Amino acid sequence: MRRWCPGLGFVGVLVVCLFVHPVPGRAQELTPNDLKQIAFAAQRGFEHILQLWKDQRFAELYEFGTFASQVDISPEAFTRYMSYATRTLQCCWLLFQHVESRVVAPDTVYVKARVGFKNKEFLVLRGQHRFLARGFAEQETLTFAVRWEEARWRIDLFRVLDLSGVALEVPGSSFYRPY
Repeated sequence: MRRWCPGLGFVGVLVVCLFVHPVPGRAQELTPNDLKQIAFAAQRGFEHILQLWKDQRFAELYEFGTFASQVDISPEAFTRYMSYATRTLQCCWLLFQHVESRVVAPDTVYVKARVGFKNKEFLVLRGQHRFLARGFAEQETLTFAVRWEEARWRIDLFRVLDLSGVALEVPGSSFYRPY
């Protein structure tokens, strides 16, 4: 007959207890219902951000930028750069279609959607004694990282500037100077 070492039995009981009762403060698995709620809330937050962008309420849109992007640009500069934008968002049902959300963490959701853009420049066509002016419209399927920071869903402001057609130099990068 074998004798159990008393210390080994005690360690075995502790290991079993850790698996049965998780340590407080340790992340637990999210239920499918929790994942759906997080994805839905992130999608609604993203829709609100797109609406601010479409309505050209850039000062309010700045407040929905991630803190990492707010560190690199001031509210005044963001508003000024957005006024130089060559692209805006389309109206109504063309704005936001075919939405898919993927929760990667409780505070990070990837929202993939078809977003409609229109250029501010116009193309003037001449035909049969009249002129027709049309803006260029396009739709792109894009994925946005939406992050939960300070009680609201936020996106990267530089991604908004880039998609708006605003060309910025990246801090720290070198660029050609002709002089």
